[in-house]
Amino acid sequence: MTSPPGRTGAGSETNTAAGTGTGTTVAAPADPRGPGELVRPDGLRRRIAAHMVRSLATSPHAAMAVEVRFDAVEADRATRGDRPPGMLAYLARATAQALTEFPMANASWEEAGIRVFEQVNLGIAVDLRHEGLVVPVVHRANELDLTTLHDRITDVTARAHQRRLGVTDMTGGTFTLSSLGRSGTLFTVPVINQPQAAILSFDSVADRPVVVRDGGRPRLDVGRVAVLTASFDHRVFDGAYCAAFLGRLRHLVESAADQR
Repeated sequence: MTSPPGRTGAGSETNTAAGTGTGTTVAAPADPRGPGELVRPDGLRRRIAAHMVRSLATSPHAAMAVEVRFDAVEADRATRGDRPPGMLAYLARATAQALTEFPMANASWEEAGIRVFEQVNLGIAVDLRHEGLVVPVVHRANELDLTTLHDRITDVTARAHQRRLGVTDMTGGTFTLSSLGRSGTLFTVPVINQPQAAILSFDSVADRPVVVRDGGRPRLDVGRVAVLTASFDHRVFDGAYCAAFLGRLRHLVESAADQR
């Protein structure tokens, strides 16, 4: 059976010149980007992609940021010899304490209600040399002193790079810290690590102009400043609660000597 003029057989497609009515077949325009290279993502990248899409589809994300001075942290580190705790440990210690005071940030949304955790299990986002991202967990971070917390973070980070994390290391997180400080970034808006209610990014500590007051009069100074950005599940708590949590966190970081 033949097809009518100007048409192909069933199941095939043609492109016709618009407005001519002639049925002339024309070639599809070439992609101006060129052919490129098709990179097939490995299993880890596919899992990360699915997790990120699910997070954005699950939680109504909102974000809030504060500038925090790390001068007191650096001064305290200078008193601790040749191998002081890292800045991330100071932030983790302050975060764990702030979460005990603002427990809705240490929670998960469930259909039956909001599950609030007393135990602070901090997830530490670890980049695997640009091959992917994993989030091992430091359990009961709120019960650890600064030195022990530093040792635990160092341990799980090292084992993540060595691909030696176990199931326990990867489960039970209640809040996540993501640090990109060594990359020189100003601020990052992170995606929530489901099913947690919030995540905090820690960007680079750098010399920045700050305003200080001497006798009530403002003057410019130079401080060691970083931006901390929280993304949170707006179903669990609201902006005012996040602002109060970040304000308390800022106070704890800026009084680092109290966090020993």
